Amino acid sequence: MNASAPWPVAVFAHNEARNIVACLDSLQAASAVPPACYVLANACTDATEAQVRDYARTHPNVHLVSIVVGDKANAWNVFVHEAAPAGQAAYFFMDGDVRATPGALDVMARTLEGDLHANGVSALPMSGRGVEAFRRDMLRDKGVAGNLYGLRGAFVERIRAQGIHMPVGTIGEDALMGAMLKWDLRGDIRWDDGRVVVAPEAGFEFDSVSPWLPREWKKYFRRRVRYSVRGYQNKMLGRAIQPAGFEALPHHVRELYPRYRDVLKLEWRGVDTLFDWLAMREILSNLGASRVAA
Repeated sequence: MNASAPWPVAVFAHNEARNIVACLDSLQAASAVPPACYVLANACTDATEAQVRDYARTHPNVHLVSIVVGDKANAWNVFVHEAAPAGQAAYFFMDGDVRATPGALDVMARTLEGDLHANGVSALPMSGRGVEAFRRDMLRDKGVAGNLYGLRGAFVERIRAQGIHMPVGTIGEDALMGAMLKWDLRGDIRWDDGRVVVAPEAGFEFDSVSPWLPREWKKYFRRRVRYSVRGYQNKMLGRAIQPAGFEALPHHVRELYPRYRDVLKLEWRGVDTLFDWLAMREILSNLGASRVAA
């Protein structure tokens, strides 16, 4: 892969005024050639966009993409199908609240180039609660963390050619991304972990949300509910993909709710049971709203 060209990087940002500058600073050192950073500011109501505009004045490799819809899956679609330049050897995707380790993009590109069977490459976490377990699981399962990963250019071209979009409203798009990679954009073949390669020397850092700080309680509680919603969504997405394929995914994930309502079962999972119950209530509420709209 040609390291003399700037790697295109999608930076997902929803109200990331506290973190976006540190994120962009880290990307300047993540490659020998500063990457082309496309900051996908989706429905930001804070100073994120102003900070990116100011940063871009002295960093011409940074580009602001202002998006009205506040949804990461939709922002992914905008980058892949509209904003990203064509004909690139690799594309990278990063959350606006994390920081890439020095040289991470070049390491990931070399790792991907060294494994021609792989469709994508993952970086590993370098911080956070339970980081060792997180790293161990990713190495064992060839996992994809939405915080920082890369796709082979030819794989992105196939996504475009097949017209594959992530359903808007998908939570934890990294699980869907992992399915795209390991099912090789098809719904009729076996899951292949070998389609993802992990770059152990490439990493990302982030500041954890602490459940012990009162100002973080609401954020932490909401995150736990979203994790449970994601679990139910992933089951529905998996059933939709096989055998119909990724082209059959709907525009919005809510369209799957009436089709696969049977996955909404409550089982005892300790304290997670509460969040599963709240997630079920949320999904059923959306299901009722979509029926009324129809």
